[in-house]
Amino acid sequence: MVRTERSKVMVNGIWKNLPLHLQGNRVTVNAQGDALVLQTDFKLSIFYLRSGAIQVIVPSQYSNRICGMCGNFNHETEDDFKIPDGYLVQDTHVLGQSMCGEPTLLSVCTDAEEQKYASEVYCGILTSRQGLFSTCSSVLNADSFFRSCMFDMCTTHGDPAALCNAIEAFSATCDKVGISVLAWRNTTFCPVACGPHSHYNSCTSGCPKTCSSQDATGSCGICEERCECDDGFMLSGGACVLAEDCGCWANGQHYLIRETFMEGECEQQCQCLGNGKIQCSPTSCKTDEVCMVKDGVLGCFPSSPVTCSAYGDPHYITFDGKAYSFWGTCNYTIAKTCGATDTQFTITARNEGQNNSATSSLNSVALDMEGLHIVIGKNKQVYANGGQVRLPAKFGSSVSVFQSGPYAQVNTNFGLRLLFGNARLFVQVDERYRGVLCGLCGTYSGSQFDDFLTPEGNTVANPHEFARSWKTNDSDWTCSNGSPDPPECHPDLEDDAYTKCSELFEDAFKECHWFVPPQIYVSSCVSDYCISKGDKAQLCTSLEDYVSACEIAEVFLPDWRNHTLCFADPLPTEDPTPTPSAASCPWSCDFDQDECDWEQLIQDSFDWTRWSGSTPSNFTGPAGDHTTGSGYYMYIEGDSVFYGDSARIMSPVCHTTGKQCLSFWFHMYGMANAMLLNLYIFENNRASKIWSRTNNQGNSWYQGQVEIKPQHPFQIIIEGIRGSNPRSDVSIDDVSIMHGACDHLSAEDLDLTTLAPHPSTPNLNDPHPNCSMNCDFESDICSWTQMVTDVFDWTRHKGSTPTSMTGPSSDHTTGSGFYMYIEGDSAVHGDTARLLSAECADPQPQCLQVWYHMYGSSWTMGLSVYLLQYGNVAKEVWRMREDQGNMWHLARVDLRPDVKFQVIFEGRRGSSARSDVAVDDVSLHRGACIDLPNNVAPPSVPLTKPVPIQRREIPNALDSCGISCDFDRDICAWTQLATDVFDWTRHRGSTPTSMSGPSSDHTTGSGFYMYIEGDSAVHGDTARLLSAECADPQPQCLQFWYHMYGSSWTMGLSVYLLQYGNVAKEVWRMREDQGNMWHLARVDLRPDVKFQVIFEGRRGSSARSDVAIDDVSLHRGACSEITFSDTYGNSDSIRENNMMKSNEEVAKKESWKARDDKITARQRRSLLFRERSRA
Repeated sequence: MVRTERSKVMVNGIWKNLPLHLQGNRVTVNAQGDALVLQTDFKLSIFYLRSGAIQVIVPSQYSNRICGMCGNFNHETEDDFKIPDGYLVQDTHVLGQSMCGEPTLLSVCTDAEEQKYASEVYCGILTSRQGLFSTCSSVLNADSFFRSCMFDMCTTHGDPAALCNAIEAFSATCDKVGISVLAWRNTTFCPVACGPHSHYNSCTSGCPKTCSSQDATGSCGICEERCECDDGFMLSGGACVLAEDCGCWANGQHYLIRETFMEGECEQQCQCLGNGKIQCSPTSCKTDEVCMVKDGVLGCFPSSPVTCSAYGDPHYITFDGKAYSFWGTCNYTIAKTCGATDTQFTITARNEGQNNSATSSLNSVALDMEGLHIVIGKNKQVYANGGQVRLPAKFGSSVSVFQSGPYAQVNTNFGLRLLFGNARLFVQVDERYRGVLCGLCGTYSGSQFDDFLTPEGNTVANPHEFARSWKTNDSDWTCSNGSPDPPECHPDLEDDAYTKCSELFEDAFKECHWFVPPQIYVSSCVSDYCISKGDKAQLCTSLEDYVSACEIAEVFLPDWRNHTLCFADPLPTEDPTPTPSAASCPWSCDFDQDECDWEQLIQDSFDWTRWSGSTPSNFTGPAGDHTTGSGYYMYIEGDSVFYGDSARIMSPVCHTTGKQCLSFWFHMYGMANAMLLNLYIFENNRASKIWSRTNNQGNSWYQGQVEIKPQHPFQIIIEGIRGSNPRSDVSIDDVSIMHGACDHLSAEDLDLTTLAPHPSTPNLNDPHPNCSMNCDFESDICSWTQMVTDVFDWTRHKGSTPTSMTGPSSDHTTGSGFYMYIEGDSAVHGDTARLLSAECADPQPQCLQVWYHMYGSSWTMGLSVYLLQYGNVAKEVWRMREDQGNMWHLARVDLRPDVKFQVIFEGRRGSSARSDVAVDDVSLHRGACIDLPNNVAPPSVPLTKPVPIQRREIPNALDSCGISCDFDRDICAWTQLATDVFDWTRHRGSTPTSMSGPSSDHTTGSGFYMYIEGDSAVHGDTARLLSAECADPQPQCLQFWYHMYGSSWTMGLSVYLLQYGNVAKEVWRMREDQGNMWHLARVDLRPDVKFQVIFEGRRGSSARSDVAIDDVSLHRGACSEITFSDTYGNSDSIRENNMMKSNEEVAKKESWKARDDKITARQRRSLLFRERSRA
């Protein structure tokens, strides 16, 4: 049950409409008045009010058999405050924290506020002897409700909604025990919002009219407060509808009239015809779809496969991204089905030893399924059921084997793909196998925590123990399980390995970094380089391992060798220029007569179409061809396929080599996102991308030119990809190839008479020619206006926002000007404020640019951009949620208006007052954002004016307190809390989990740090480090470096000040991914007595939750009063923890200079490796 959802609940991950009957009516859920009510046949009832209040009723047989925030139900209130470890506490905040792991904020009220809120106008109404609730409060003890009301009012600073919630909770409790309360609501005080075709009645009796008995809410009492249907309407699924619009029930779930839904394993599609009538018809998912639950809905969705890799000596990356190495030489189970699936299979691989080495590599791979045993050898020879087969080969309708570049590839129609060649193995499966696999590739459960699952069902920590458990019985293969420890590597050789393997961080590979993070491959490269004693051939093989993984991800790096040590022989400086002929390159084409022997690739989901005139879909595609305006061209029709489908055509073989210019004309007009046009050169059985364009380019033909230098016969592949909607018609025309560089072509060669020039790039600092959206808010809010219907407004402001630990400390433009922001302290959770632009009468592609600032610990705070057209149709085109760090960020948003339009900025207040979202320097530019230069932004300035750097001696870290530590030798005087479910780990180098955690420590790049391993815990688990006690109760500055990199939601780090032995107050926190880099934090501590510090790391929603800390130090005095020699910047920016890029660069240079005389060459190279890995 979700507080914001009153008409549906989620059951086992699937949204179900209310009312709901489950397990043969053993469990029912429905809406009653302002509450969601869950009831069971064993007399458990849960009432969840819109206010957030929860009431739980349990039968007497559960007395002294329950625990939690509601106590133990033993009829003794003295022991209700027991925490999970059995201890009895007195502090309710300690009790709450022990139950949820999230610290709560203490309410703070002044004496005047307490007196105000305790009066009968506010919370005092609950306990007043002459008030509306006097009849009930004389029977029920209202003190606890009064205290809760006071707490909420103090916390929210008198929010009227908090008062209404408190009164509503007490009124509902009175009603449960049979005491009627006089009507206390009215149209101005705590009004109830009812749904369409219904109205509020403070005293209604009897059962409401329903479409069926299953629609009954169970609310049939006398004088009940609820919303009731208007005359002529009745309840259907919790909503008021006309009799002819009654819905249907199926398997305890309610469906609206005309609503469709899937049944079973998506083998039936059903539709509610109304009044309980349901019509179903057989169906099935397409070959590229899987039946699964997505966003709470069961249906057929496009497959999104995951890959397991084995390569090198050998190294493994599981389906869930866990990387490890193992040197056994036996036959091992790579992956097999270990649960219920339609098709059972097993993949095994034999490893063979390397000459004069303790390592191994893949020798052969086998696929076993019912009636079929396929073996692929390292020479790509394929055997089926014992006999050699020639490729390509098919086995029934489900399995085919063919050669694909350097691999022998196995494709199936049941969601499995296998590629093996050059001692590299890639296994891909789709979502239907989630949670039902096991073997060396892990479990594909979405978590790395259980990847090391043995055949006996045990989860182990050691890779050698795990891999050895999956050894198969193979009497024909002599083997050993290898050493559990990697071979030692001399420090000098290891330094050299890091230097050379760090090539993977360089520009030659950067196009793939987003798709395949290089850190894992750098680590495996270092290992293989050490084992091979620095062999160059092995180094190139390791780099090629990464390139191969990129190609599996469909990212091609054709020239990587030319920029690395693996470059063999330089190409001649002068390209040979044989005279081209039609026989050697026969495929220049204007498509007017035919397709000139260009071929459609049959494995695509749809084809290119040869066409003349306008395309069938409106608002997309050209009106005619490029050549004459009345001829033919090739295009992809977006109306006939699905998002992401691709169509490819391939040219005939061209035998000319050397420098050549490929020329073509393209047309990309439409409102779809992610429509694409890609060009590839296919040479030596490898396809490399040479040109790409994405999204709407305007309703014109444009010329594209690519200079290529093939050394062998080649072909060109043109690929069109359908975008997010049918307005995705991509077209090409007049394809030709000429010898020589593109810029040497003559006017005659280019046929410039039909050239449609590219749109000129505007000066982005100039105002828009037709629209008045540009604003830096320095003088006023320009032509922007506040929406009068909002519950609160945006605020024009300069300097820091009033609420601490949220919002910017200055504007973006100058550092001393104005910006717009929403004050989280002036609203409640979920409230929104909107800024509306002036109308723009320029309906063509536009780029909206804005700088935004989202800093604060509040959950669900956010910023959205809407495109408003036709007066009242608003479409969300961009959004950002949660804390994004204490800095300004640039956003560019493509707008595709059909008519005149406006823009809306919507700021959303999150779960707490730390929700200050800000915008500045808004501008609108004609054209697509992708075509804009990168230097369009107003120069980013420091958040405060530069001041001369005043140096003074930094107070020594308080070593007497034992808090300062770099963790290089041990964890100093810090200790682990024994009550935690897992601990912090002292570690060096990269963390085991891919795409999370640092690659090295902060101090030297080769030392140790502390981190929490997300793979060893579950969502919400916390690990705490406790400092030694410090007997210096005066202002202190705690300084530390932290690293929070990973895709896990809710991972976090908190700092607590512990005093009086057991009173911990949160003084700093950070949540979510902060990027793959170390960040500096400084926290002011204000102890009253001797104290300790707690670092609490929180595991997020997935294993990619590795949070790390390093270089902790404590300094006497306030942080703002100390000038730290290792960081430039004024005290304000330090206090706000806003490390601007310019300051980071200065600090980096200073840090290098300071260390220069103290570190070894090895450490210097390690630092270089760390800096590259951050990039």
